[in-house]
Amino acid sequence: MVHEWFDGTLVRASAQATRQNRLLIACIVAGSDDGNSQEKQTLEQLFSQPQILPVVRSRCLCILLETGTEQAAIFAKLFPSNTTPTIYLIHSSGNTMLAADNIEVETLLEHIQTRLAAVDSADKESKPEIALTPLPTPAPAAAEKHLDAHEAERYRRMLVKRRQQDAQRLRLVREDMKEDRKTYEMVHGRTKIIQTETVPVKARETKAARLQFRASNGTTKTADFTRDTPFTEVRAYAESAFEMPAGKLEIGISFPQRKVLDSSADALTLAQLGLVPSATLFVRVWDRTPAAKPKTEAQKTNPASAYFSVYVALTALALALLFWHIRTPPPAFAQ
Repeated sequence: MVHEWFDGTLVRASAQATRQNRLLIACIVAGSDDGNSQEKQTLEQLFSQPQILPVVRSRCLCILLETGTEQAAIFAKLFPSNTTPTIYLIHSSGNTMLAADNIEVETLLEHIQTRLAAVDSADKESKPEIALTPLPTPAPAAAEKHLDAHEAERYRRMLVKRRQQDAQRLRLVREDMKEDRKTYEMVHGRTKIIQTETVPVKARETKAARLQFRASNGTTKTADFTRDTPFTEVRAYAESAFEMPAGKLEIGISFPQRKVLDSSADALTLAQLGLVPSATLFVRVWDRTPAAKPKTEAQKTNPASAYFSVYVALTALALALLFWHIRTPPPAFAQ
């Protein structure tokens, strides 16, 4: 006959051993890549001996834990040990740790029987001497559900305990801060709180508005104005910058809403129009033909310049007729 290990987690093994009043035997071996180390084989041969196997199958529950696994790490928090292989005989009546390296069969059997005697003694003391009807063994699904609920309740209690510990640490830190503040005030005196008055910063009075003019042909101009500049001066600057006569430009804005600034806006300042501290104005040219340059005073009062122009034109015409006559051959006459 071959010894078989418990197939499940450490928590379920402990719950099943407690429920069936069995001795829990936890064997710690070194981990291996293939899961079949020399230490595991040694323990399987040890528990498969004819003297030990019947006792283990009837009264014990054996679980194998390999170092490096999650279950072994959980077990190490409860029973720290750095040597392998190690055998733990665990029961509420007491625990026994044995170094399984070169352990004799008789020695292991003696320790198991001693611990089982303590289990029986504790069981007799805890049970009343009356006949009790044995309860039916729960189904596997119900047992699994009970174990899951037990683990959830244990985890909830652990969280509550951790929160209480955190609250206690926070309370101690606050008390230490109060004591430090009192000590500081005794040495240096109470700290004075200086109240400062917030003074609003006035806006700049000069060059508080920067305007960018963007024409429909892609030309841009930029100029600075004061916040109190009337819009009529801005319109005059735009007409001069784009070399257009008065009334031939349409100026508008697109933010916060698209709007044309007509003659009704000339009397308002840039601050009243919301063009402070900066804005972009769109300029549209209605008539691209530049205005005719006015005649100078000399052209208006001196008629000789007009006569000279007529003389030059007639002279050019006469010269053109002369060259045409020279180049044209005379007609041939019939004999």
